[in-house]
Amino acid sequence: MSAIPSSGLPAAASGSGSSSPSSSSLTSLTPSNFIQFLITEMQNQDPLQPTSSDQLLGQLSQIGQLESSDDLQTSLAGMVQQNQVAAASSMIGKEVQGTDSNNNPLSGIVSSVQVTTNGVNLGLDNGSTLSMASVTTITNSTASQSTGAAAASTVPAPS
Repeated sequence: MSAIPSSGLPAAASGSGSSSPSSSSLTSLTPSNFIQFLITEMQNQDPLQPTSSDQLLGQLSQIGQLESSDDLQTSLAGMVQQNQVAAASSMIGKEVQGTDSNNNPLSGIVSSVQVTTNGVNLGLDNGSTLSMASVTTITNSTASQSTGAAAASTVPAPS
């Protein structure tokens, strides 16, 4: 095969830049980049030694696998977030302990659940926010232990 021009291709596909691209630059290739690379390869192939149909089918199969893997990863990320929201919502009314972003101890009764770009967070009755990943202890709140669970469920959440 003849040399393939690198115009229109990302740095990771064209080989420009450093001699050994990082894994993050390789994972930034999209299926459309792969298809563009395949088209460029076919346009510049040696007519006396064309690409075999086996190689072409293998490359098309790789495109399908790449798209399926991307779809699966997106679906799994959504399912993980839904699972975290369900787990966090079951903590409403319970006392939690954990650490804030500076590793300072933090505790309070969970009054809300917040979904942000950084993940699922618990809103505490004292106004603090605790990341689900930072929770170390979950207990029934002292109010529900002393007055009974029914009374605890009727207490309005703080504004």
